[in-house]
Amino acid sequence: MERRRLNALIGLALVALGLIQAVSFAMADEWIFSFGGVLYAICGIYYLRAEVYSTAE
Repeated sequence: MERRRLNALIGLALVALGLIQAVSFAMADEWIFSFGGVLYAICGIYYLRAEVYSTAE
Protein backbone atom coordinates (compact mmCIF):
# COMPACT_ATOMS: atom_id res chain seq x y z
CA MET A 1 0.00 0.00 0.00
CA GLU A 2 2.88 2.37 0.75
CA ARG A 3 4.38 1.96 -2.73
CA ARG A 4 1.02 2.71 -4.35
CA ARG A 5 0.70 5.89 -2.28
CA LEU A 6 4.20 6.98 -3.31
CA ASN A 7 3.41 6.37 -6.98
CA ALA A 8 0.21 8.37 -6.62
CA LEU A 9 2.14 11.23 -5.03
CA ILE A 10 4.68 11.22 -7.86
CA GLY A 11 1.95 11.22 -10.49
CA LEU A 12 0.05 14.04 -8.83
CA ALA A 13 3.25 16.06 -8.53
CA LEU A 14 3.90 15.60 -12.26
CA VAL A 15 0.41 16.81 -13.11
CA ALA A 16 0.56 19.76 -10.71
CA LEU A 17 3.98 20.94 -11.89
CA GLY A 18 2.96 20.59 -15.52
CA LEU A 19 -0.16 22.68 -14.97
CA ILE A 20 1.77 25.31 -13.02
CA GLN A 21 4.33 25.53 -15.81
CA ALA A 22 1.65 25.70 -18.50
CA VAL A 23 -0.27 28.49 -16.78
CA SER A 24 2.75 30.57 -15.82
CA PHE A 25 4.28 30.48 -19.30
CA ALA A 26 0.89 31.12 -20.93
CA MET A 27 0.54 34.26 -18.85
CA ALA A 28 3.95 35.39 -20.11
CA ASP A 29 2.98 34.63 -23.74
CA GLU A 30 5.61 31.90 -24.04
CA TRP A 31 3.46 29.35 -25.84
CA ILE A 32 6.14 26.79 -26.67
CA PHE A 33 7.11 26.38 -23.02
CA SER A 34 3.45 26.40 -22.06
CA PHE A 35 2.84 23.51 -24.43
CA GLY A 36 5.73 21.71 -22.75
CA GLY A 37 3.95 22.06 -19.43
CA VAL A 38 0.80 20.58 -20.91
CA LEU A 39 2.80 17.63 -22.21
CA TYR A 40 4.35 17.21 -18.77
CA ALA A 41 0.90 17.11 -17.18
CA ILE A 42 -0.28 14.56 -19.75
CA CYS A 43 2.72 12.38 -18.92
CA GLY A 44 1.73 12.61 -15.26
CA ILE A 45 -1.80 11.48 -16.10
CA TYR A 46 -0.47 8.50 -18.02
CA TYR A 47 1.87 7.70 -15.15
CA LEU A 48 -1.05 7.73 -12.73
CA ARG A 49 -3.06 5.47 -15.01
CA ALA A 50 -0.23 3.01 -15.54
CA GLU A 51 1.27 2.85 -12.07
CA VAL A 52 -1.61 3.60 -9.70
CA TYR A 53 -4.91 2.76 -11.33
CA SER A 54 -3.87 -0.35 -13.23
CA THR A 55 -5.72 -3.53 -12.34
CA ALA A 56 -2.75 -5.88 -12.77
CA GLU A 57 -0.35 -5.94 -9.85
